[in-house]
Amino acid sequence: MRSHTCGELGSQHVGQMVELCGWAQNVRVLSDTLVFVKLRDAYGSVQLLTEHRRMPGFAEQKRQLELLSTDTLISVKGKVAMRPGDTAKGKSSTRDIEILVERVQILNQAKPLPFNPHVKANMPNEEVRLAHRYLDLRRPELQRNIRVRSKATMAIRQFMDDHGFVDIETPLLFKSTPEGAREFLVPTRASPGACYALPQSPQQFKQILMAAGFDRYYQIARCFRDEDLRADRQPEFTQVDMEMSFVTKEDIQQVMERLIQHVWSTVKNIQIDAPFRRMSFAEATRRFGSDKPDTRFGLEIVQIPQLSSETNIVAEALLITGGANIFSAKELTPFLELLRSNWGATGLTNITLLSRWLTNNGSSAGQEPTDRLKEILALLSAKSGDLLFVSERLSHITPANTTLGRLRTLAAKLLQEKGELIIPEDRFEFLWIEDFPLFTCEADSLQSQLSATHHPFTAPVSEDLPLLYSDPAKVRGQHYDLVLNGVELGGGSMRVHDPDVQQYIFEKVLHLSPRVRDSFSHLVAALGHGCPPHGGIALGLDRLIAVLTNSLSLRDVIAFPKSADGRDLFMHSPASASTARLENYGLQVCKNLPISTKEHK
Repeated sequence: MRSHTCGELGSQHVGQMVELCGWAQNVRVLSDTLVFVKLRDAYGSVQLLTEHRRMPGFAEQKRQLELLSTDTLISVKGKVAMRPGDTAKGKSSTRDIEILVERVQILNQAKPLPFNPHVKANMPNEEVRLAHRYLDLRRPELQRNIRVRSKATMAIRQFMDDHGFVDIETPLLFKSTPEGAREFLVPTRASPGACYALPQSPQQFKQILMAAGFDRYYQIARCFRDEDLRADRQPEFTQVDMEMSFVTKEDIQQVMERLIQHVWSTVKNIQIDAPFRRMSFAEATRRFGSDKPDTRFGLEIVQIPQLSSETNIVAEALLITGGANIFSAKELTPFLELLRSNWGATGLTNITLLSRWLTNNGSSAGQEPTDRLKEILALLSAKSGDLLFVSERLSHITPANTTLGRLRTLAAKLLQEKGELIIPEDRFEFLWIEDFPLFTCEADSLQSQLSATHHPFTAPVSEDLPLLYSDPAKVRGQHYDLVLNGVELGGGSMRVHDPDVQQYIFEKVLHLSPRVRDSFSHLVAALGHGCPPHGGIALGLDRLIAVLTNSLSLRDVIAFPKSADGRDLFMHSPASASTARLENYGLQVCKNLPISTKEHK
């Protein structure tokens, strides 16, 4: 139907007769004798010109063009010409040429659009756009994002193939096992009342592939989690999954660093330096209040032992130089709301209020600081006009993101909005976070119940192995996260390959019930039949593409994402099943049942 695409035409085609197909936009009837139309396809756009003195049948063409609605599909035939004032010398862009139309054919007259995807100023809210996703995807920025995703995925596949990895698909119909997040269950008529589960990740399958002797596995894997959503989460997502045998943690990190270098070079033509910086979990939470810190700016947290009220409590401070002068009282509201929403945090808006908090004697804001306060202010290099926040937290097995860590992230965002903090978009600071605690104390457990920080298959650091049997809360795991500019791109670990250690973790540390331990029996059996030492990592492809395209939401890099509440507004799913269909699966709907927030043990 076409001889060329709109995007490939340039001055080298001047004088040629071409046939094009695409969406008509910006019809401009300048006079009774002159009409311009912008024609767009998947590869670019070009200007069409139909003029009375040059074209036979102009009256009919003009009538057709005037009736075109936005994004009507047309086919045209015409001659390529330079735009007035341009010369062919050195020209190769579609901006420099136009098509002198001889024939116009309407292929599909578009009905009035719910919104015009090409007019940014009148863009509707996200729910409207998701309900008409095929229109939303016509936006140039989303077209670019999806094409970047395709290019990055191809670069990843090429790299993995060049480095000896075998692409292996693993089942999507798995079984329910307590690995962390909630799973989606899939009932089956073959066994009424029984369910498959969609995999949270191919974790167990890839470990079993190592036991099978494949040595190097990878997969662009679909994963599913039935959990609360936000901008960087989707119920179904994609990860670059890999596993390797007979390797150390450093071997896996080096492969991942080379992969990142290849992707950035291929997609953005940027050379990334390696090896990446490494930082322990303890240092990250101490200095930045987060296990995925953005290290492109300062605002580091300082610990103040002098303020600690108990031996297992640490007091910390975050100082924003000149912050009391930068932010108005109203602009401080987001900070105070965040503090109020975090139990146990104390927030102070300037250094004089710190004096009142320390002395606890109701002194006035203008009172001379005490010697103790002077010592602390000197430690922080604080001065009048600075903005100061103080918080206390547990010194051991702390949450990954502390109160001051959240305040630091918020402060950086607000300072950027006010032009007080400049972070170049092309600055990429990759960081490995290591030495996580292997187990975390559950916040709502009265018996100090431990849960796996990453997943229950992570191997302990070798020198901490004796502590596994005496004080498991102090054991560090061989877990490593890859962080970029405050975003966790992926995480991995060396795995437990000793079946006795794995069984001990299930039974004596995590206290899994016999029924739940039995759900992992296939994995323990595989470990005991000659499984090599192995480890791996999973890189979030959606998050990776979001960083590459400077997108704020994962929904902007996924062709057909779910809404913020997990619905497909275009396909209208999930949808209710009829009683008859449920009966086929041995199911019935029970309303008003409480929803458990914890996985079964």
